Order: sequence, then C-alpha cells, then structure tokens
Amino acid sequence: MTLPENLPVDFTAYNHLTFLPLGRKNKSIRSVGSKHTKGLLGRLNDYFERAMNELSQEDIVLFQTFLYGSHRGGFPVAIDKNEDVYPHFWKPTSFLWKEYNKNRGIPIHHDEFYSQDFTVLTKNELENCLGSIMKDYMFCARIHDSSKEEWIQHINKCFFKHPLISLYHRNADVIEAIEQSKKSPLLFIMKNPEQIAFWRNRIEIIMRPFRSLPYTAFERGFSDTEDTVLTVHGEKEIIRLTSENRGLAVTYDVANDAISLDDEYNVVLAAKRLATTQRQFEEIIDENEEVIQKLLVFFKWKSLLKHHEVHIKEIQDKLCSLTTYQLNQRQVLQENDPFLSFIQKVLQVKTPNAKLEVDSIQWFSQWNFPDVTLLQETNKFTCCMDPNEREKKLTEISAKIENELHKQRQDLLSTPLKIGQITFDSNQMLRLLTLIDTLKNTETQQSYVQILEGVSTNSIRQKELDKIPAFGLLSSVKRKRIVTYLQELQNYQLLKKEKKGFSLTPKGEAIRRLFEEESRRI
Repeated sequence: MTLPENLPVDFTAYNHLTFLPLGRKNKSIRSVGSKHTKGLLGRLNDYFERAMNELSQEDIVLFQTFLYGSHRGGFPVAIDKNEDVYPHFWKPTSFLWKEYNKNRGIPIHHDEFYSQDFTVLTKNELENCLGSIMKDYMFCARIHDSSKEEWIQHINKCFFKHPLISLYHRNADVIEAIEQSKKSPLLFIMKNPEQIAFWRNRIEIIMRPFRSLPYTAFERGFSDTEDTVLTVHGEKEIIRLTSENRGLAVTYDVANDAISLDDEYNVVLAAKRLATTQRQFEEIIDENEEVIQKLLVFFKWKSLLKHHEVHIKEIQDKLCSLTTYQLNQRQVLQENDPFLSFIQKVLQVKTPNAKLEVDSIQWFSQWNFPDVTLLQETNKFTCCMDPNEREKKLTEISAKIENELHKQRQDLLSTPLKIGQITFDSNQMLRLLTLIDTLKNTETQQSYVQILEGVSTNSIRQKELDKIPAFGLLSSVKRKRIVTYLQELQNYQLLKKEKKGFSLTPKGEAIRRLFEEESRRI
C-alpha cells in the first residue's frame, strides 16, 4: 500500500518528516502550529535524519516505497484539524496492506496508534521510543511487497514443515490407530489385562504432542479458514498467525523462515515413543492369537455375506414392511430366528481394509463391534459357511417373513381395530385415513372433528366437505372423544399433527393403500 499522493505534506524546515491530515474531514495542512510544536518537530526531524543516514540505500528505498511508492517522503506525523501535532505516532501496520481515500484525511482509529504520548518524553526517552518505532517500520517495509494473503499461504506451508506436524503426517495412520485401539472393546477379551492396562496408561503421555492441537489443525493448518488473524510484531521481527475456529496459533520468524508452536515438544523423543507404543501393542496382538483367529473367521463371514447382498436386502425390506403393518407390539422375526439375528449383527460390524497387514495396529484399530460377544456366535453357524446351506437358510428366512407379512396384512383387514370404546373395521379405517389423505394440512383440527362428528356448518357445505365418505363417521361419539381418537392414531404412528391439520405418515399411507386395495377387490 502507498499513501495517496495528494495527502502527504512536506515542509522544507522538516525535510525528514512528512505530515498527514488526521480525521476524515481534515483534507489539507497549511502550517504546523506553535513555537513549542516547532521545537518538538525540530527534534523529531534531527532524529530521523540520523536514523536515515544509518540505513543502507536499499533500506531507504524500502522505507520510501512502503509508505509513498515512487514519491519521496519522511517519517509520517499526524496533524489534527486544528493544525496541531497529534501526540501519538502511527503504528506501521496502519499503512500495511491498506488503502486510504485520496479525497479524505486519514480516519482516527485509536488502536492504530502507539499508546505513548511522545510530546511529554525527555530527549533520551524520545530517542529510545523512536528507535523501537523505526524497527517496527523497517520490518513492515521489508514484508509489504507480499500481500497479506501471500504471507498467510507461506506461513501455512512453513506450518506443515514444522518437525511435529511433519512427524504427525508421516505417522497419521499409526496415531489414529493408537487412539482407536485404546477404546476398542476387544481389549476386554484379550489376555494379559495388566499389560494392556499399562499400555493404555502410557498413551496419555505418549500422545500428548499429538493432542496439543485439534485434529483439523494438524490436517489442514490455516487452509480454508475465514477467521485467520495476522499480527505483525516488528521489534521481534515475527508474524503471529491465529485461527480461533481451528484452535491454532503459530509464530513465524521472518529471518529464519520458520514457525514455532505455542507448545513445543521434543520431536525426536516423540517419534521414538510412538514407534515403541506401536511395537508394544503389536506384541500384545501376537500374544492373543485366539482372538485374532476369531476375527479372521468373522472377516470371512463378512466377505461371504457380500455374495448375498441382494437376497439380504430383500429380507431387510420385508422386515421393514413387517413393522409397517404392525400396530400392536409383537416380537420381531429376527429375534426368533438366530441366523437372521446373527446376520443383522454381522452387518453392523465395521471390518478393516483388506489391504492392511493382519496383526498390525492399523488392522486391529479398524474393527468396530457393537457387541464383542458376537465373536462367540460364529461357531454356531459353521454349517452355514457352505454356500448352498447359506442360500437355503436365507430362502427359508425370506419365506418365513413373507408368511408373517401376509398374516399381518390379513390380521389388519379382518381384525377390527379398537380405539378407546370404538371398534373400527377395515372400511371405517379406510374412510378415516382417506379423510386425512384428502384434506392433509388444508383444514384445522376443529374442521376434522366437525366432519367426523357430522356437523354441517356453512363453511363445510360451501367446501362440499359434507360429501366426503368420512362425514359423520363418528356421529355417535362426543367431540372431546374424537380429539382423543385422533391422538391415538398419532400414537399408532398412522398420522402426524401439522401446524394446521394432519398428514399421513408413511406407515399410515401404506395401511390406507392396503385397505383401498382390499375395498376394490371386494
């Protein structure tokens, strides 16, 4: 960024200072104030003359270019609307990567000024203060050629070169495997529980470096963050980068082109501990051959069932239909059939990637059992490992479900449904569910009740709702009872209450279609 050409004002008497109008409405400077002010400006000018003489020609060009582009200028001093010297110096970050309106003065933002009032300082105090400020300005001058976004990208690249972050990415699969294995329920059926307990306790120390940052920070750094804040610290020649959302903060050393984390660790030691932890756990795995063999059998089961995906999908769909036509709670079929129950549980288990080396910690960590007792059940179905026997068993199960499904449908059609003190046959249920399907959320609950009650209001007649088959269906029932019946139908999950009126649930719609098909058949 360079200041607009028309804003800076130079006075011959102060050839190493440049004056800038402070305040949006303050667009120009005609003179610079009192005798006291001129004395102060003289001291400032002398200091910056010496400071500039100590700089190399290259640094002088950097300073000039940073603030004024191709134009010459001195150290910026703010002049307020009363043409008095503003008693605070601008921070160089006020000009870094910013644009100012050429038709207005520079706005007053107090956080963009150093807090020290330089007008009250002694000569020595002033020189010390200006020495520190010049370091800040020269630092910003050296970094201004690259944009803020370019610096963020560069610092992000340096982040991934940091020894800890680099170690994490070289061993990300092992780190994840250790974290997952620590929580595995399989540990509770393995031998040597004392050794396992010791290993788990050691993890709290060993994993500390890899838990010092959130997972997304390790994985993504500052990539794709919208809240990244870049802060320049000129005197220390560092840039601070933070992202609150990602829980990440780093310090970038410009001179050494390297970043440091808030929490640093001995990376060599961390690498050794990580390798030892992996080796120790894989020794535990080797000592539990019986468990590994059971896992391999289970892995084979998972593979075998893939050959019957279509058949199993049909069975699962039929099981869903069973619950659709089930109004009263009955025992589900998979609870009665052990092999079906076994299949359902097998399908819920997450197995490792087949390409992973068996007995490795990565392989072990990817097992995810809802219930490890399932490992004991594989022996019960050894006969079903034969493809013909397996297909035969699945066909029998499918036929059982189909029979149960047919029975449930027939029960619904032939057995009246009792709600409260009223019994509904299939025809009455069809009329009631069709009413919901027809009106949906176009009518209020009160209108539904009036229709079922058979109350012929002017509004109902105008809408011809008195011609609906369900009109007067519950004419013998008190109004408050009708509201209760509608609530009962919600409990049966046949309909749901909307902001206005009701609508059929998928279960209610399926049962309505069943009654409708039966009505047409008759």
